[in-house]
Amino acid sequence: MTALSPVAPRERLLTLDVLRGFALLGVLTANLFWLYSARQFEHPAEPHTIDRVAAALEELLVQGKAQTLLTFLFGFGFAVQLLRAQARNEPVTGLYVRRLLVLLGIGSLHVILWWGDVTWHYGLTGFGLLLFLRASNRTRLVCAAFLIFVPGIVLWGVPAIRNHLFDRQAFQQHVTPFLAALHAKSFFAIIPAHVRFALAYLAPSICSYFPWLVGQFLLGYVAGRQRWFDDDGAPRLRLFRRMLGFGLVFAVGNAAVAIRIHLGPHGARQLSVLANVVIAALAQVGTLALTAVYVSGVVLLVQRRRWRRVLSLIAPIGRMPLTTYISQSLVCTFLFYGWGLGWAGHVTAARCIGLAFLIFAVQVLACSGWLQRFQFGPVEWVWRTAVYLRRQPMRKTS
Repeated sequence: MTALSPVAPRERLLTLDVLRGFALLGVLTANLFWLYSARQFEHPAEPHTIDRVAAALEELLVQGKAQTLLTFLFGFGFAVQLLRAQARNEPVTGLYVRRLLVLLGIGSLHVILWWGDVTWHYGLTGFGLLLFLRASNRTRLVCAAFLIFVPGIVLWGVPAIRNHLFDRQAFQQHVTPFLAALHAKSFFAIIPAHVRFALAYLAPSICSYFPWLVGQFLLGYVAGRQRWFDDDGAPRLRLFRRMLGFGLVFAVGNAAVAIRIHLGPHGARQLSVLANVVIAALAQVGTLALTAVYVSGVVLLVQRRRWRRVLSLIAPIGRMPLTTYISQSLVCTFLFYGWGLGWAGHVTAARCIGLAFLIFAVQVLACSGWLQRFQFGPVEWVWRTAVYLRRQPMRKTS
């Protein structure tokens, strides 16, 4: 039997690498806009129309969609591991558990650098997929729908439950010292602040967020079991065209509801419980729908030669997702935190989004140059070496 090993470059699918790259652009944009800049906690006024438009577009097109796409791809990767193991008559559980444990370790270290890390969330909740190894795809889809919708709707749609779990005054007691550490000139002062704030920020939503992650993983798991992206999705173009059409319909409908709530005279907080539940459900539907539009749009564009060449430019990012993600933290904390340039609170919405695209463009060039000489990104190499319990070849041999 052939021992399991990382996916060789020749086995990689362009569509998946492009989708990962696209998702990481969205993650960078959302994190830089809301979290690195401290906009979510300091609520700076947007002085110009272009900034208000930029903020609205970020919330409508990016917020929540990038992570939804990443979690979908995580579940898809789990299915691919199972299929590869079955083809080689090898057990996959031990390998998968090691992957999760190493990912959990990498994420735990990353929290020291930046509190908003999600890789340790994935490493922890990824164990939930092991419960569905012998389930049918129908069972997986039903459970995915329940986990994605029900906990979140109950928590965020019912004000009494939300207010009970999320005490704004208590949370503010964590925000104030964290912001003080963020603006401080000492790099070491932010390390314990990151760990404490990561736990405080996650605690109110843990009963909805972790189930949501498992639900999203299950969607990707089903897609992987059904081999959606074989040959870059070419055998299933009809499916992706339908996804694009239905996704646009539901995404537009959800956008209309969101605009109505933002512009309405009373606002969502003064609506009835039923109205809040409906809005919470529509928000999740809209997020899933727009994510489906992004996935199907990439698949369909990759089939066109000209677009394939254009989209392949961001594929190197998708081959180095962990390195890209962690390097984003290094760059952004230096730009916004007090130990670096201290830009937090001083960058407008439009400039934040422009800065995200600039950083991403530099990362594309850096990853492309790196992969001309090496097979993996540096963090990916560490991950694979630890998972497969043997040193992986780093340099390209030909």
